Amino acid sequence: MKVHIVTPGKLHHPAAIAWSLDLSARISRVLPLTRTGVREAKRHKGGLDLPARKQEADAMLAALPAGAHLVAMDAAGQKLDSDAFYEWFKGLAETGCKELVFAIGGPDGHDPLLLQQARSKLSLSPMTLPHELAEVVLIEQVYRAVARWKNLPYHR
Repeated sequence: MKVHIVTPGKLHHPAAIAWSLDLSARISRVLPLTRTGVREAKRHKGGLDLPARKQEADAMLAALPAGAHLVAMDAAGQKLDSDAFYEWFKGLAETGCKELVFAIGGPDGHDPLLLQQARSKLSLSPMTLPHELAEVVLIEQVYRAVARWKNLPYHR
């Protein structure tokens, strides 16, 4: 199984970059992992920017590998603890999922079109997280699941 993370833009905060690179390198020893940062839409000041959200969703959907299992990371998605996430992840890996894509939305969240096309919707927290922090938390949970699945020492 190949794991992909797609998100608007790139990481900027030095700590987020360091965490992401470290955990991504660890995951990549076991499974291929790619991160695709699509172009961030230019936003208007203040309030929800629906055209920007739509533009980013279109770019993220265009970046999906054919036949991918798309997972929208969304505060309203299914809430899993680390054990349940591991079981969910392992189930996909062991039943033939070839391309697993986690989509993290920008500041305005996901466009309804992306949410409709997602096979799964997962929540990292009921709280709104900055997308850089959401990415680090997601990568850590993926690493925890991979380590447990492959009997590596980290998962405790």
